[in-house]
Amino acid sequence: MLCCVGLIGGFAVGQSLGGPWTFIAPAAGFGIGLIADMKLMKGFHGHGGRPDTGSQAKKDTGPVGGAAADPGNAEQQAERLGKT
Repeated sequence: MLCCVGLIGGFAVGQSLGGPWTFIAPAAGFGIGLIADMKLMKGFHGHGGRPDTGSQAKKDTGPVGGAAADPGNAEQQAERLGKT
């Protein structure tokens, strides 16, 4: 948004100064506005409107999809693979 304001302001300044400033001032205004946009919006990127609570969701701890380790299941798998 600030890049548009800079561009329009640059056009106004460029027209009042005349000469090569007709082309230089809008480009400079747009560039300064774009940098200001990036600096101001850097902190808002990735939050998606949610406040940062500082905590993360708990992840599944099991080996496959959060399944708990079962000793009986491990023995059955070992027997099937012939490693008894």
